[in-house]
Amino acid sequence: MRLAALVVMGLVLVAYCRRDDMRDWMVDDTKFAREIRLAAKRYGLEPALVRAVVFQESRFDPFIRGGKGEVGLMQVLPEGAVADWARNRRVKRPGASQLCDPVLNLEIGCWYLARGMRRWSGYRAQTELALAQYNAGESRADRWKPASPDGTVVDRIGIGSTRQYVTRIMKRYRKYRESMK
Repeated sequence: MRLAALVVMGLVLVAYCRRDDMRDWMVDDTKFAREIRLAAKRYGLEPALVRAVVFQESRFDPFIRGGKGEVGLMQVLPEGAVADWARNRRVKRPGASQLCDPVLNLEIGCWYLARGMRRWSGYRAQTELALAQYNAGESRADRWKPASPDGTVVDRIGIGSTRQYVTRIMKRYRKYRESMK
């Protein structure tokens, strides 16, 4: 009986210490595969990259809301990416409930990410810079760009949470790319 109690306590302790990893195991990262593929293709992005961003931003929950007003799969900001997208398209800005629609959310998020990819196209660290811009804004990403287009960027990122964001997405992006081969 004591052994069983110790085993259970040990499992609870391990689960508590690794709760983020456990939460990641429970995510169905194949959801919205078709929608991701179509939106990525429309903007010249790799589906593996978009999938990695969606994992990091929302764990594939289209209804999730962030602490700063971010909405949906790609956690788009109504006053940021959404407003820019609407201005660019010359359409009325969608409301927060509309942004929970996976197709619309992926459309806006991929448009915004592709804009960053174009902005940093001359850099070897193009993807990392685009992700930093997606997370922290263009002006900050501009401060973190390497002196040379061949330079690295992750160590230059001045906000720890953004550095971690970029690192995590790049790791998952590589994993997804390998699994899609």
